[in-house]
Amino acid sequence: MQVLYRVNLKVDDEARLEFITSSSQDPVHRGSFQLRTGAVIGLPASFYYHTVDDVECSSISVGQDSIDWNSAAGKELRHALVLSDKAKAFVIAREISYMKSFGVHVDTGLLTFCLLSAFVTGAVLNRKFLLTLRLKRWARFSVFSFIGTAWMFISIAVHDAIHCWYDNRVDKYAAKLRKAYAEGGVEYYNAVLRRNCALRTLLGSRGKKAYTYFGNVVSVWRNPSVQLTSRRDNLLKYLAEYGQEAEVWPPDVDNKEANTEVSL
Repeated sequence: MQVLYRVNLKVDDEARLEFITSSSQDPVHRGSFQLRTGAVIGLPASFYYHTVDDVECSSISVGQDSIDWNSAAGKELRHALVLSDKAKAFVIAREISYMKSFGVHVDTGLLTFCLLSAFVTGAVLNRKFLLTLRLKRWARFSVFSFIGTAWMFISIAVHDAIHCWYDNRVDKYAAKLRKAYAEGGVEYYNAVLRRNCALRTLLGSRGKKAYTYFGNVVSVWRNPSVQLTSRRDNLLKYLAEYGQEAEVWPPDVDNKEANTEVSL
């Protein structure tokens, strides 16, 4: 695969990399090249579509409801599922970049650190203020629960910040490989935004709770990943460095099937 050559993947790492078809609508990754078990990248079934006619409409549903493919939102969704080779190459390069990182180790270390810190904090306070002697059982439970909750929120905040940093890092890595990858990244995030906007309409009230008007995933109090519009805008900046501008997706623009052959 040309993408594996472009990302300069080691022979040993390539042997420990497995691609599977994921049931998720977005690409997923598990493991790391830093682990003996290797890495698994799951690509959605839509990655096997080359034209709009390839979309298996009968096997796709929104929640428990069937899709009216003749509606405006249905047509928009159908076109958004078709990606060019450039967009697919960008996603694969991005996922491989995730697998090259120490993300698994960082997550494990962060969780272990926060658990130990919560224990040490409770132990120090208990020893300094003699909580066992001065407070009743329910009061001690409340204090220790507050300490545990505080460290849990710290863990979540740091975890989300690290993952957002990784998101920006892998996007930049893939975009810097070649101009075609930067173009593919812009196309991919535009397509995901279009898909989410179509789902927002098709899901009705549930869709408005899940996706914003522009296609970002609604997040009430957490930021587990960088917003899709921000990732797309970053890719536009990287593409501009190649001396080319790309079309930004607005809600009223029809999707263009771009399956032009290009050297990746």
